[in-house]
Amino acid sequence: MKLSFVDPYCYPNTTILRNLADIRDARLLESTEAALVASQAPRIETSSPAVNDLKQLLSIHRILFGKLYPFAGKFRMHTGRMTKTRASGSTVVYCDSAFIPPQADLIFAALAAEKYLVGLNRQDFAQRAAYFYGEFDAIHPFREGNSRTLRLFFSGIAKTAGFQLDWRIFAAEDLRQQLYAARDRAVMHGDSVALAALFASILSPDEGSCPAPPSLKARS
Repeated sequence: MKLSFVDPYCYPNTTILRNLADIRDARLLESTEAALVASQAPRIETSSPAVNDLKQLLSIHRILFGKLYPFAGKFRMHTGRMTKTRASGSTVVYCDSAFIPPQADLIFAALAAEKYLVGLNRQDFAQRAAYFYGEFDAIHPFREGNSRTLRLFFSGIAKTAGFQLDWRIFAAEDLRQQLYAARDRAVMHGDSVALAALFASILSPDEGSCPAPPSLKARS
């Protein structure tokens, strides 16, 4: 993740996030983080949130990363706009940190107004879920772990609405790149059509359990 100034979340003169284990090696931190997420995700996947609201979103992030990062479960602050450069060379620009709280409030108000997507048919659910995923991704509320948090959050939304999202398909590199491209288009251009098609491809009626997505281990 590239920032336009010194990142207050990182150790001085590094791109390594400050962490509770005081790990200063990037590869060791990445593997430690992946192992933690893999161990914590099942707690969320097997639970049934009462409401898919802001409290739930923050709770998911805190459960996933709370044993490693002091910022777990908190909006990012003092980072300005964040950017991410893909392997293709394209750059995605995310919301200025100063606007995250009010923008999150607006998105959650809209989601509540649509009854958290309960009662929609499969096609309509995929379209609206993709739209809201793009909106949340655009504000990029956390310093690290946005994608992993959003995947679990939207799995909860799907479960509440009677569906399940099987993210495992995106373990394949070519499909994962399609997901990145669709997400980035939603963020940069407000166009969630391609993302909706991908949501539809992994959406099915909930049969009582939501499969654990290995792609949660991917950093983001």
